[in-house]
Amino acid sequence: MKKDTSFLPELEKASGHFDYPLTNDYMFRSLCQKSNKALKGLISALLHIPPEQICSVVIMNPIVVGEACEDKEFRLDVRVELNGNMILNIEMQIANLHDWPERSISYLCRIFNNLSHGEKYTDVKPAMHIGILDYTLFPETPSFYSCNKLMDEKNYHIYSDKFALNVLDLKQIHLAAAEDKQWKLDYWARLFKATTWEEIKMIASDNEYLQEASNALYDLNADFNVRERCRNREEYYGVIRTFEDEIDTMKEILAQTSDALAQSKDKLAQTNDELEQSKNELTQSKNELAQKDLEIEKLQAEIARLKFTQNI
Repeated sequence: MKKDTSFLPELEKASGHFDYPLTNDYMFRSLCQKSNKALKGLISALLHIPPEQICSVVIMNPIVVGEACEDKEFRLDVRVELNGNMILNIEMQIANLHDWPERSISYLCRIFNNLSHGEKYTDVKPAMHIGILDYTLFPETPSFYSCNKLMDEKNYHIYSDKFALNVLDLKQIHLAAAEDKQWKLDYWARLFKATTWEEIKMIASDNEYLQEASNALYDLNADFNVRERCRNREEYYGVIRTFEDEIDTMKEILAQTSDALAQSKDKLAQTNDELEQSKNELTQSKNELAQKDLEIEKLQAEIARLKFTQNI
């Protein structure tokens, strides 16, 4: 495929670390809106379909790039209508808030409810939620790119192709399947994680869509307003990480306290056993003593009888 994109001259000369990579959700959101071509290339890789089959990519919830996101309802997911007949919701998330399955299902249900009044249920547009996560959702079963649908758990028959949840795990790039690599999805994941311009240019050198995303990333990193919004998001996630660290510390303290309590309970149980054993031994001693007292009484009675007999 002949490339019609190349790196910006400024990007060609750029080197070293840059401040805001694509794991910053505001930066990711801004790039998707700034470059429709980059978004088209990303969707092509995520859905494993050729770019030429993507006729239109329309963002349904546009923002003003560089605008502050102070509204409590402000969300940085990208809602896209693809080719006029499919709804995608794409979201970058770096903080594990331990609610992703429920959250993603909730978002998916919202976009699946896309019928207008009077339309038949069969006319509902397919809906897919795609989470790009910088943490592993299910550590016990790690996967680079998982595709989840409603399915019969006995015979594995797909209930519907119109309702899907996909997860791209940026921590598990090494687990990328051959098909993911064929569609350059592992390159996109590395682009998201890249923090130097050298990495960016090496990753994107042979793909016009990755180059387009790289150029947009360079421009956005140079935009003062975008940088301010990205910095705000960094601070927000810094607060979340602080809370997570505090929660982890509290969990550790709780675990230590639970262990100490369990040890105390074990010691108490052992003491109770020892006390019960001592009580049993004391009872046995009392019984033996009472038996001895009876024997003594019998001997004293026998001695008294013998003395009486001798005095007769």
